[in-house]
Amino acid sequence: MSVLTLPATIYQTKHKFNDFSTDDMKCGDLTEKQLRSDLGLDDVSDVVDPWTGKEISIFNSLRDTRQKSRAEMAELLFNEFLRVSMPAYYLGQHQIFNNLVKHLYHGNGKSYSSPFLDRAYESLILNGKSSSSSPVSIIQAILDKFANDSKNGLSDDAKNALTVGVSKSRLPRFNRWADSFNGLGMSIHDIYATNIQLTQLDITDSGYVAKITFTGQDHFGLDKTDITNMKFHYIRAFRIWFVLQRWEKFAYKPFFTNMKAVLEISGRRSR
Repeated sequence: MSVLTLPATIYQTKHKFNDFSTDDMKCGDLTEKQLRSDLGLDDVSDVVDPWTGKEISIFNSLRDTRQKSRAEMAELLFNEFLRVSMPAYYLGQHQIFNNLVKHLYHGNGKSYSSPFLDRAYESLILNGKSSSSSPVSIIQAILDKFANDSKNGLSDDAKNALTVGVSKSRLPRFNRWADSFNGLGMSIHDIYATNIQLTQLDITDSGYVAKITFTGQDHFGLDKTDITNMKFHYIRAFRIWFVLQRWEKFAYKPFFTNMKAVLEISGRRSR
């Protein structure tokens, strides 16, 4: 029986990495008529009307009646986007959300990663590992069984067991109640693609030590389903975001958010 060569992928979602084909990765594909008539986005901002370029003020005497340029409108809309999103990030990871919005503004579609996001991802995985349905607890249970049976490494049967076990697990996602207020729910929420690798395994007479690498990727972008969902349609932050991304006059490019966590798992050999 062959011994598993490391590093080895033990799980990969059906969703692939770097998938540009999804609707939430589109930008600049909709006209004003489509946004206003088809999607009901007449009222976008409290600060500036993107359809007329005029600043909005309840104090008409203080309003700047000069028509704004698209660059001026974009700056006003991005500032408002951050301000009206504050309830979604006022507890916790505000720097992650702020950085993602700024990257949407200036990043021109380049993929995004950061140590803050990696730490949040690692914490998410570790906080969930006590659950019997977590991928970490399932991997550990399978390694406990198979590492006890061999000193030379894992067989292909062990790899198959890991793949089947993880496929039944609850993969890490930022959809906890707290994520509605700490910035992670709006920044990431579901993780579109996940890859899990066994990168190191040392088996001794007393037990084993393994390293598992989780790699996740999400899309910082909105699709039509997001904006037509009544849960989000009337939230101003999402209306601003959608227009900045999807209107042909703005066309700010969505991007991939990449995150990685390396975990160590160990177990003692049963006597």
